[in-house]
Amino acid sequence: MKFQSSFRWIAAALGAASLFGAADAIAQGGKVRIAVVTPLTGPLSVVNGPGQNAARMLADAINKGELPAPYNTGKGMGGKEVELIFLDENGGNAKQVAEFRGLVERQGADAVMGFGSAATCVAIAPVAEELKVLTVMSTCATPRIFEDGKYEYVFRTTGSTTMDSVALALYAQARMPAAKTVGHINPNYALGQDAWRDFSAALKSVKPGIEVVAEQWPTPGSGQYAAEISALATKRPDIIHTSMAGADLEAFFTQMRPRGLHERSKIYAPLLELSMYRMGAQVPDGVVFTARGTNGLFAPKSALNDWFTAAYQGRYKDAPVYTAYQYTNTLLALKAAYDSAAKAGGTGTPALIKALKGRSIETPSGTIRLALGNGHQAIQDMAVGEAFYDVEKKTVSVRNAMRFPAECVNPPEGIKSEAWLAGGMAGRKCEGTVAAK
Repeated sequence: MKFQSSFRWIAAALGAASLFGAADAIAQGGKVRIAVVTPLTGPLSVVNGPGQNAARMLADAINKGELPAPYNTGKGMGGKEVELIFLDENGGNAKQVAEFRGLVERQGADAVMGFGSAATCVAIAPVAEELKVLTVMSTCATPRIFEDGKYEYVFRTTGSTTMDSVALALYAQARMPAAKTVGHINPNYALGQDAWRDFSAALKSVKPGIEVVAEQWPTPGSGQYAAEISALATKRPDIIHTSMAGADLEAFFTQMRPRGLHERSKIYAPLLELSMYRMGAQVPDGVVFTARGTNGLFAPKSALNDWFTAAYQGRYKDAPVYTAYQYTNTLLALKAAYDSAAKAGGTGTPALIKALKGRSIETPSGTIRLALGNGHQAIQDMAVGEAFYDVEKKTVSVRNAMRFPAECVNPPEGIKSEAWLAGGMAGRKCEGTVAAK
């Protein structure tokens, strides 16, 4: 089915009469209407597709009362049926802001979640605050949201890119103590620039003598990296960092393999997990990756994760990557907030905010805590490991994993990530760092 980003598609799917009802009418109808703003088309749609799948699966399980403990509290959220409305995030910030206003002012969404792009999140956050609509960001990870602004109606249930970079640097410190040089190939846009800035700052903090010997900034979506690969091969840095994802990362890996770049340099690719099941045996052995927290292969053993992975694989015939965990974690946070608010006497937006603020949430990826941003920004433990193709199981797996406590990879409350990294990451608490598997 081809999704369209206009509200005409939503009206056709859900019925114009119900869409144009006020929020009070929706509440009387016994439903919680949650808009899921997510890339349905464009390059980000591939990496966010598992999140959309997980959201549909979780909504069905919530409505049927099939969630395991601690969410086996009856059907729905606060006793109300969940209805998801999917909106295409593709099309630019101006379009997203206009559609967000229309969604809230005319369509009567009770809450909004999703968002894959950092640029969309930065643009939407002040609008959500202006319109006083509960908005929970699931995937976008720029630290700017709660470091540059204060919000009452905006939450985020995933960590920021800062924890990716810090964990990767600490992993390099532990696993590659002799490394002296580093280079990078990062897409020339906000995510790539921020990822390299943070990783290089964190790496220099824990390995002060390391030297940057190669910097490559390809255009996102170019698909051809021969020149960049040649430049990196010439410099032969001990570590190569890349935040490329999806088709770009797959093209880079395919083109670099004949040159043996991964044999001369250790590649750190935090977003590999989003592509590695599709790539399978084509994943270069030993690439260092994360799953933005303790998601996917890094998830701790639990009954909740056993249920989630079995249900997802049974329904979609695929392993859930970290975007699937992120959308799941958002819906579980909303489920917990609605149930708590209903128990306390009402599920209006102020009650939901009170129930969410500063909350600890049990998820398939372990406990996440809304501990930063005055109780609106999540932190969680972080894991890093090396990818390898398991011939016996015929799938990609992880080895040499390390797990870092949340307080080890996130700045303290009230300190901006960039300043914290530049200042040597003072105050980080890394007691309890362990080999995960």
